[in-house]
Order: sequence, then structure tokens, then C-alpha cells
Amino acid sequence: MGLLDFFKGKPAARTSLEQLSYNIAYQILPHYVFRQAAQLFDIVGSSSETSHFLFYHLACKSQAIPSLPEQAEQYHWHQFDLDTSHTLLVLAYPQPAAIDLTGKAVKEMTQNVGTWVIAPHFSGIVRSKQHDHIRYYVLGQTSMGGGTVLREIDDMATNANLGAGPAPELDNFVALMRQRLGESE
Repeated sequence: MGLLDFFKGKPAARTSLEQLSYNIAYQILPHYVFRQAAQLFDIVGSSSETSHFLFYHLACKSQAIPSLPEQAEQYHWHQFDLDTSHTLLVLAYPQPAAIDLTGKAVKEMTQNVGTWVIAPHFSGIVRSKQHDHIRYYVLGQTSMGGGTVLREIDDMATNANLGAGPAPELDNFVALMRQRLGESE
């Protein structure tokens, strides 16, 4: 430690990976989903490795922190045909730290607000091939009991809780998207 290092403040705490993933799922990605869907599907469909890291880098930039390659590598896009008329893009987020506030006193929870993040596991974008109609879903953690919850965000930024979701595995999420598609038709 140098003589003048004493006068420097502590470096700012790094934003957690869970918080960056939350910012991607609920703030950054919805903008692209509803305003630039064609470009989003083109970027992901290009099979370029950079498409996996794009939204992580945008989240870091929004927090004015550097991107870390080892963190960026934990984000992955997957593309599926749900049926002959619908495509699904899935962004798989890094495995978040477990959260379970079951049995915690209200005072304890309020004192620790900001120390935990109810992070996403997957974001899913369902697009109609004929009409370019888009639906956007997030499978995230629940705050109690360690399960998952499915949420739908629309183009007006309405965030609707659709209830309990499946175990946070890609195959389960894709099956849920197929089920939701069948229910909506």
C-alpha cells in the first residue's frame, strides 16, 4: 500500500451476477424483445459466440463495471421450433445463489433488503413465424420455498405472475413454453 492509498476510498462493490441477470431479464432484454425482435432473432441465429455475451455486456455497461469473460461465458442462447408456426429463443442465465426467505422475520428481511436477488433461470421469447407476434416469459426463483415462478412481461412492461413453474432445467422450461402455446391457441 502506497502512502497516498490511505486517502483513496474503497473500490465500489461489484454488482452480483444475480443482479446483472435480473437487470437483463426485466430491464434490458424486454426492450429488444418488443422493439427490435427481428434483429434479436438475427443476432442469436447468427450462431456467433458474441451473441451469448451481448446482454451480459450491456448489463455491465449499464452499471459502469467491466465485463468479465468468465462471467460472460455463463450465459447461453438456445433456439427451438415449438411447432410449425412458432420459434422459441431461450436465454439461460448462470445458476443463481439459492434464496429462501421462508420463516424469516419481517424485521430480518427488511434489514437485509438489497443483499439478495430473486434471479432468473431462463428468459423465453416465443415468436409467431407468420405474424411476428411476440410473447416474453421469465422463469425465476421464488422468495419462499426454493421453487420457481413463471412471469410474463408484455410490451407495456406489465409483469404478470403466472404461478409456480417447473424445476429450473432447460427441457422443463421448453416443455412449459409448448404447453403455454397450446393453451393460448
